Amino acid sequence: MFFYLEVSLNSEVEPLNSEIEPLNSEVAPLNSEVAPLNSEIAPLNLEVEPLNSKVAPLNSEVASLNPEVAPLNSEVAPLNPELQDQKFKTRNF
Repeated sequence: MFFYLEVSLNSEVEPLNSEIEPLNSEVAPLNSEVAPLNSEIAPLNLEVEPLNSKVAPLNSEVASLNPEVAPLNSEVAPLNPELQDQKFKTRNF
C-alpha cells in the first residue's frame, strides 16, 4: 500500500517539477538582485519599528476623531474658494 501511494504521488509531482524548473532559472538572477537590497532594507526596518509603535496609538486616536471632523469638512469646503480669493487679493495689493 505504501509503495502504491509513493508511486501515485510521484506521478503527480513529476509534471509539477517540469513546470517549476524553468521558473527557477528565471528566479535565480532576480535573487542576486534582491539580496543586496535586503541588506539595505534591514537597517531601515530597525529604524521604522519603533516609529510604528508610536504611530499605532495615534492612528486609533485619529480614527476616533474622524466622525467629528467629517461634518466640519463639509462646512469648510464651501469656504475654500472664498479663502483662496482673499489670499490672492491680499498678495496683490
